[in-house]
Amino acid sequence: MKRLTKADILAGLQELGRLAEAEAVALEIAVYGGAVMMLAYDARPSTKDVDAIIHPPGVAKRLAARVATKFGWAEDWLNDDVRQFVSGTETKLKWHLPELACPALKLSRPTAKYLLAMKVMACRRPLPGYPGDEGDIAFLLKKMTITRVATVEKIVDQYFPDTVLPATTVRTLENILARQKP
Repeated sequence: MKRLTKADILAGLQELGRLAEAEAVALEIAVYGGAVMMLAYDARPSTKDVDAIIHPPGVAKRLAARVATKFGWAEDWLNDDVRQFVSGTETKLKWHLPELACPALKLSRPTAKYLLAMKVMACRRPLPGYPGDEGDIAFLLKKMTITRVATVEKIVDQYFPDTVLPATTVRTLENILARQKP
């Protein structure tokens, strides 16, 4: 599957917005994961898809399939698989992308703290063709000037109460923080 660059995602969202306008519908899109890391922070060159929760979902899926066909992308380039990982205490920011002039799209994204909590909860290891979450976690820790695992645990608990991080995740965090010490 083609990895999507920032330019790809912006073009895809622009086309999605154009199609939504043509049908006189507004789409509310809460973007998560690697797409936020690219679009909001320029923290990585590409992602495999755009994780998002979109309303209305039926219209969005139909229009996203048309975008996929136009650009030759996988049909699930824009998907709501992230829905199962979203916390009820999530905080989102309204998001205006200057490169995206499309009144039919109302974008939002999680705060850096919430995105860090999600990334730590997943803490997926790298696989061939997939970088895992460690790079994104390292970027967010540095951006937020976090230097202690206990601080990360408090952030995770804020959004995912009563969660105990697995020992492997704690070790990953300790290793990242040790590498980031001046």
